[in-house]
Amino acid sequence: MLLKSIQRNSFGVIFLVLIAIGLVWTNTLLGNFPTYRFLFDSFPMPLYKPIADFLGKHQLWSNLLSLFLFLISGFYLLNLNTKHIITKSRNYFPLIFFLFFSAAFIPIQRLNPGIFSLPFILLSIDHLLSIYQKQNALDNIFRAGLSIGIATLFYPSAVVVAVWAVIALLVLRAFRPREMFVLFVSFTVPWLLYMSYLFIINDDIWAPYHTLIVNLFTEQKSDVDQLLPILFFSFMAITLWVSILNVFPRLTFQKIVIRRYFSVLLYLMLIGVASFLLIPGITYDFFYIISIPTAYILSSYFNEAKSNFWNELLLWLPILGAVLIQIILII
Repeated sequence: MLLKSIQRNSFGVIFLVLIAIGLVWTNTLLGNFPTYRFLFDSFPMPLYKPIADFLGKHQLWSNLLSLFLFLISGFYLLNLNTKHIITKSRNYFPLIFFLFFSAAFIPIQRLNPGIFSLPFILLSIDHLLSIYQKQNALDNIFRAGLSIGIATLFYPSAVVVAVWAVIALLVLRAFRPREMFVLFVSFTVPWLLYMSYLFIINDDIWAPYHTLIVNLFTEQKSDVDQLLPILFFSFMAITLWVSILNVFPRLTFQKIVIRRYFSVLLYLMLIGVASFLLIPGITYDFFYIISIPTAYILSSYFNEAKSNFWNELLLWLPILGAVLIQIILII
């Protein structure tokens, strides 16, 4: 049974996970799927633009780089679970759910600013989770804000994470104006440095801000089939809803730190979903960010789930959804 095998945390599981990643990305690496265009292709942020210009004509190398960043982010996700003990068991569930929730959707299996921002967002989450009951947390807060600021210079939608960071700070610690000020200042540091560079070379210092606004609030007319994400996430939503209904009532019996960790993760997921639905410029590449809290919530449920027919079915649903998308696009 797949559920019991993953719970055992055996070496064979990571081997199967790597095979699954290879299968999910194979057609993209071979160039069998069309390259879907998004608004960031026309209005790239300043840190993403030189990368896109350099690799834009080399599809294979750009896809390989995207896969590499995806793998780095996935294993960083596992490391965060080990470091902060977010879930009780140390296994590969977070990586598996991260894989099927984000990269299984073909249109974002390409060079895109979302995947470049992902390591910086994970770094900010790492620093924010480290501040709970820490006497002097200013260093971690500064690094978290700095990471989010850098992420937004790659990917405009990452500004949503800055809103979440304020909420996370309030959940994890008592309100301290100085810490809020440090978070805000550190977020603006990368922007101020880049705007200073533009000032020195006599360029428009407000250009990155205008690019950010255009990317966030321009309605995108993507050539992506609108039915595909609905189909896939209908599979994922059932498993996620069952996990939320089971995980959060059980948190009453967990340590306070675990309850607060899952609270901030739930806020990140809810803010991410609301932003995807309400902000016109946020599209499917934002699933990389939403997949982070989703992976931990699903992992917490399946770590303690009994190996029976219904739990096996819930585990297979997102996998089947991902496979179905591959088949539809090939046909």
